[in-house]
Amino acid sequence: MKKYYLYIFISLSMCLFLTGCWDRVEIENRGFTVGSAIDLVEKKEDGTFELMLTNQMVVPSGLGSPLQGGSGEQKAYKNITATGESIFEITREMSTLSSKTPFFQHMKVLVVSEDIVREPHLFGNILDVHIRDHEMRRGIRLVIVEGKAKEALNILPIDEKVPALYIESLMENNYKNASSLQPVHIGQVQELLLSKNSYTIPELQIVNDHSVKYKGAAVFQGDTNHMIYSLSDDETMGLSFLTDTKQNGPIKIKVNGHMVVIELTDVKQDIYFKNKKKENLQVDINIDVKGNIGERYGLTSVFSKSYINKVKAATERKVRALVEGTINKVQKDLKVDVLGIGDKLYRRHYDFWNTVKDDWEKGENYYSQSNIRVNVNVKIKMVGSSDKVETINK
Repeated sequence: MKKYYLYIFISLSMCLFLTGCWDRVEIENRGFTVGSAIDLVEKKEDGTFELMLTNQMVVPSGLGSPLQGGSGEQKAYKNITATGESIFEITREMSTLSSKTPFFQHMKVLVVSEDIVREPHLFGNILDVHIRDHEMRRGIRLVIVEGKAKEALNILPIDEKVPALYIESLMENNYKNASSLQPVHIGQVQELLLSKNSYTIPELQIVNDHSVKYKGAAVFQGDTNHMIYSLSDDETMGLSFLTDTKQNGPIKIKVNGHMVVIELTDVKQDIYFKNKKKENLQVDINIDVKGNIGERYGLTSVFSKSYINKVKAATERKVRALVEGTINKVQKDLKVDVLGIGDKLYRRHYDFWNTVKDDWEKGENYYSQSNIRVNVNVKIKMVGSSDKVETINK
């Protein structure tokens, strides 16, 4: 009899672990959102904002199968747009506009219009839900677009069926262009928002109905968290040499009056501090560049030591000019530390950093008073597919 009651007790106890998937949603009823765009509709007199959110959902039947291809003229995506004062509120409203439940765990890109990021603090506020919501991923890529962000999700790319995935692929392949920054993720921006450091985010330009391209970078002031300037292609390239270690793009120079294209293979930077005085901090930035001769014009032999030395010197001059142009813009004109100098001070010279941190980018702005010197060293590794000339550099 005791065993009988024991069996009943065990059976009832097991029921506690058989609750099933109480929050299950059938996959056919999910609206897989792969991209979002946020635009500014109106700035109201009371200081609030009317926002427009566009979510791009994948339509699986429009993708087709690898063997069958697409299914006729059916689009592989659907854009849903709604307006409101809160991104969270708008997202909930979208549930009433579609038969699918919005699902954000596969979201790839977030496109934000310049009108949004030009308003102090608004950018950080609209990112709050993307940081806080459990469905959102920290790996969502951020990009700023000139004009309406919604239009970036309306393009019809020739080689992709879903515009958001096309934009993601474009950002992934940007390493082949030296004037482009590496993609920025929401997780990275969250850290910058907490530290109130100035930063940059890649910009996007709508070329036509079928394509977009990178267009410089948006500079954000850390304290107010809003966009204050758009870097040109040359200024963005200079910033890449100062901050990016994954440079693989080409750079053009002239040697003996003829064009030479250098394929970058490796870029490394290091920062040293001398004369640690508040009003005249000495900052030395060493940039080591390795590259190959990818293309050249002219008849001079590439195996000539004097020719390789000219290529090396011309590349060093070009990189130095780009870098110094960027430094003059962000340090002297904009007075924002997007170079990461303050972060290096914090990590390497904490005691000194504590004496300047409150006036680094504001107040006395010791950052803008710093004396930044750049040293560029270039090594030409190859002149063709297999002819190494590294020994010539020695």
